[in-house]
Amino acid sequence: MTLLPRGIRSRAVLVAVAATLVIGAVLGTVSFALVTRVSDASVDELLDAQVSEVSSQFANPDIDPGSTVVLEAVESLRQVSVQVFDTSGRKLAESTGTPTGADLCSDDPSYLRRRVAVESSLGPLVVCAAASTSSVQRAQRDVLVAIAAVLPLTLAGVALAVWFAVGRALASVEGLRRQAEQMTSISDGALDVQRTGDEIERLGITMNGLLARLHAQSRATRQFVADAGHELRNPLATLRVALEFGAGDAPGDDGLPTLALAELDRLEGLVQDLLVLARTDAHDEPFHAAVEFDSIVRQSTMSQRSRRREVTIVEDLRPCTIIGDAQSVRSAVDNLIANAVRHADSRVTVALRPDDGTWTLTVDDDGRGLKPEDCARVFERLVRLDESRDRDEGGSGLGLAIVAAVAAAHHGSATASPGPGGHFALRLPAIG
Repeated sequence: MTLLPRGIRSRAVLVAVAATLVIGAVLGTVSFALVTRVSDASVDELLDAQVSEVSSQFANPDIDPGSTVVLEAVESLRQVSVQVFDTSGRKLAESTGTPTGADLCSDDPSYLRRRVAVESSLGPLVVCAAASTSSVQRAQRDVLVAIAAVLPLTLAGVALAVWFAVGRALASVEGLRRQAEQMTSISDGALDVQRTGDEIERLGITMNGLLARLHAQSRATRQFVADAGHELRNPLATLRVALEFGAGDAPGDDGLPTLALAELDRLEGLVQDLLVLARTDAHDEPFHAAVEFDSIVRQSTMSQRSRRREVTIVEDLRPCTIIGDAQSVRSAVDNLIANAVRHADSRVTVALRPDDGTWTLTVDDDGRGLKPEDCARVFERLVRLDESRDRDEGGSGLGLAIVAAVAAAHHGSATASPGPGGHFALRLPAIG
C-alpha cells in the first residue's frame, strides 16, 4: 500500500511541492544563519570601537585617580554601555544610560560583551562593554517573518503551475486514450496525433506504428486462417469421396484407398507444418544449446536424395557450430532443400560458408527460378504465386514460411534471389 496519490498529476504536484519545501527550508536556514552572523559581527565591531574609544579617554594624564569619571556620551541608538574598573574592582567610570547597579563584566545572555585589560595613566584597568542583543533578535525575527510569508505563497504558486502544466501535457495523452478506447478493432484506422513536437507526439506516432503492425498482422492472420482452411478442405473432401465410394462398394474403385492414403499424408504434412510454425512463433526464450549446423545439413541432404533420384545434390560443407534449437534448424534446412529438389531440373548445390559473424547456408537449383517481385513474398505463409515454387504436389505451402520463421527466431535471416534458377540463403549467427 502506497501513501502517494494514484494520479500522475497529483503525484507531480506533491513531488514539486515537497522539493520546493526542502529547497525553501534550506534557503531559509542559510538566510537565518547569515543574517545572525552579520548582525553579531556588526555588534562586535561596535563593541570593539567603544572599547578602543574608552581606552583612549583614560590615556589622558589629567584624570583624577580619586574621582568617578563620566565617559563621553555614546550614541543612544547603538545601545552600548561601558564600565571601567581598577584592579581592586572599584568602578572608575561608566557611560551615560548604563542601567543603575548593572555589572557589565558579569555574564548575561541578553547582552553581547567585551572585557579588555588596558594600561592607562591610572594604572592597569579593566574595560567592560556590553550591547543589547535586541537588534540581532529583531533581524532574526524579520527573516523568519519573511520566510513565513514567502514560502507558502511560493508553494502555492509551484503547485498551481505544476498542476496546470502537467494537466495540459496529460490532456494529449487522455485524448489518445479516448481514441484508442473508441476503436472497436485495430482496423479502425490510426490515432489523430497533434503536432506538438514533444514526447506526446512521438508517443502517438509510435502507437500508430504499433497499430499499423497489428493491423498488418491481423490481415495476415485472417488470410492465413482462410488459406489454411482451404488447404485442409481439399484433402478432407477427397477423403470423403473415397469413403463414400468405398462404403457403396462401387466397381472400379481399387485406387481409392491409395488416393485416400495420399491425401492423408498431405493432410498430416500440412498439420505438421502448422505445428512447427506455431511452436516457432511461440518461442520467445533465447537459445543456449550448441548445434552442429554442418551435421544437420548433411543429414538433410541424405534424406532428400531419395525423393527425386534424377536430381543430383552436390555438397560443399564446412564444420560449423551455432547456438539454437536443433529440431527447428533441422526443419528449416529440410524445407529449404526439399523446395529446391522439387523445382530443380537436374541439380541442387548446397554450401555452407562463414559470412561476417554468421554461417550462411546457400541452396541453389537449376529450375525456373523466381521473379524479382516474388523473392520476398515466397516466404509468406500459404502465399500464391503465379508460378509457385513453394506450392505444388507434395508441398504444403508452408515450407519456406517455416524457414523464415526459424531464421527470425534465431536472429538470422532467410532470403531469395531471382532466377534463372532458384537461389536461397539461410543465415544463422555463428557461435561466440
